Amino acid sequence: MLTFSKLIKELKSGNIYMLIGNGSKNQFRYLSNLKQIVKGFLKNVPEQSNFLYFGDGANKKKPDVGYAFQLISEIRPDINIYMVQISEAKSWGVPKFVNDVYWHSDYTKQCKWGGIYNGKPCSNTKKWVNVNKRAKINKVFILGGGKITLDEYSLIKKAKIEYEYFEIERRFSGDGKTKIKDSDTKSKKIGITYKKIK
Repeated sequence: MLTFSKLIKELKSGNIYMLIGNGSKNQFRYLSNLKQIVKGFLKNVPEQSNFLYFGDGANKKKPDVGYAFQLISEIRPDINIYMVQISEAKSWGVPKFVNDVYWHSDYTKQCKWGGIYNGKPCSNTKKWVNVNKRAKINKVFILGGGKITLDEYSLIKKAKIEYEYFEIERRFSGDGKTKIKDSDTKSKKIGITYKKIK
């Protein structure tokens, strides 16, 4: 278990990356596509780099950004993955691929997981913004995403952090129930980030 200062010290040991994108209500439509994207961007990530992970569940049957981290650990075991998560989620446990965890209680009912609330970054988002102030984040990989991803994208641009966006089809249309169909428009298949992140 890490304090914020220890987290910063660990992260400074190598390059720092973030991966954000489709959560449990969107997920990823095709595992093969997700794997291809992850393999592709990892080619440019130096050995012993560090990734910030925000605790999304890693489940191959319900593949969202959490499962993408499991893929990272399988493809590149040299990469260190540090989890930043709200203390309320401790009972969910910690995936095996996580090197260490920074638990925090800096969240509210209105902003539990992250994003922007009342014009300010909150919860997990606030934590990575503060990480970037103390230990520069090298790059953020964005795989689709929902509202929180769009909020975070605005902060990434404001902080002038390098990023790479991947248009990736989602499995559900933002509710975790309504499946995306082949006949849906590209905009519906990608979701809220379509043409909003360039």
